[in-house]
Amino acid sequence: MRNRHVGALLCSVALSVVLAGPAAAQDKTVITVWDQFFSAAPNALMDSLAAEFEAANPGVDIQRNVLDTDAIRATLPSALAAGTGPDIFYYDAGPGFLGPLIDAGLVADLTEEYAARGWNDSLIDWAVERVTFGGRIWGVPNEIEYTNVYFDKAQIEKLGLADLVVPAAGNDGLLTLVSLEDFNTILAAAKEAGSVPIAFGNRDPGRGGHLFSYFLTLTAGKDFVDNILFGEGSWDDPKVVAAWELYKTYGDAGYYVPSANAISYDEGNALFFNGRAATNITGTWLVADIMDQVADPANYDFLMLPSVDAALPLSAAAGIGSTFAVAESSANREVALDFLDFIMSKAAGERWLTEASIVPPVAGIDTDSLNLSPMMQRVVAGASLPLSYNLDVVMPAEWNDAMKSGTQSILDGSAAPADVARAMQAAWETAKAEGRIWKAH
Repeated sequence: MRNRHVGALLCSVALSVVLAGPAAAQDKTVITVWDQFFSAAPNALMDSLAAEFEAANPGVDIQRNVLDTDAIRATLPSALAAGTGPDIFYYDAGPGFLGPLIDAGLVADLTEEYAARGWNDSLIDWAVERVTFGGRIWGVPNEIEYTNVYFDKAQIEKLGLADLVVPAAGNDGLLTLVSLEDFNTILAAAKEAGSVPIAFGNRDPGRGGHLFSYFLTLTAGKDFVDNILFGEGSWDDPKVVAAWELYKTYGDAGYYVPSANAISYDEGNALFFNGRAATNITGTWLVADIMDQVADPANYDFLMLPSVDAALPLSAAAGIGSTFAVAESSANREVALDFLDFIMSKAAGERWLTEASIVPPVAGIDTDSLNLSPMMQRVVAGASLPLSYNLDVVMPAEWNDAMKSGTQSILDGSAAPADVARAMQAAWETAKAEGRIWKAH
């Protein structure tokens, strides 16, 4: 899930409406879009794609409303229910987010559109699975993302540990470490040098959820997680507890930002961007912010942590940033779908990569022919790994509540890893009994 947490609601409306007022659009088909692309580069790309679609379709007016994550979660459900919501919205997939809107009959079923518009072939299968519920497809996914570890190259070199970062076996486009102990060596050296080892802010506990998802991938692997999601596995299994123990170990060692539960995600990033932290465990969505916000992006790179068990492949917790969905009540559904077809085409897919530093789930893009930054080349290389799950967007709400509260209670010492695992399992059993879990097929 892309990190769209900002301090205020941002609104961006098509210039034709701002300058000329509603009368200018009264004879046009107006398509309203609520999205979360407020970072400079993705916002500019969305504006450009909207303008190009309007130019090719003079009778259409695309009106964007750009919101942060908290704002769209707070306002979209009631707006859709009242019939005042957008034609297209960009929202987190999963049982805890898009799921309730589907259950309420507020989201258009796009299964037939996938066949008619060729999306079954043009979009990557696993990304489409993240927006598939009960064998029906409810959105057009975007932003292939996975967790990773960014590092300040100058700090690692100053610590004399740059040689610990090596090319990944079988995938020279990625960097990794020989063992997780090498990461511990870097963290200990950074702390000794007076730097924050990991720029982790957990005031929004979803950030801790990303770390837990990543650590579970490292300790147990995707097959283990699949057995819980789709089989008879349990969230209170010792391997789940081991992932929480790894999370706790870094906190006990003083490797996180002091009082991490009081520090926001953006504040943690600022420490990293300002040279006060050696590493930052987050996701590939940070590349766009590095390109936009730091003076010298070349001073930053990222690596993939090796698995705890050498038998497990190099992997990460992955997902889609969000999905474009169409309101069931939209009076202009065909035009809205035409716009989605346009912005998720192969030509647009190349632009998502080159202009917005976003990997779209568009099949067949020749990335070798594109002028990508070194970090984006690594992002593309990592997308081919056997990736696991960023769990929050595929899990039911009560499980997310148990997991997210656990990320904070483990840090403040009010709960032990085994306690959190038991709470997650109890929440899972409740949701599973009521049929409120993700079943793609």
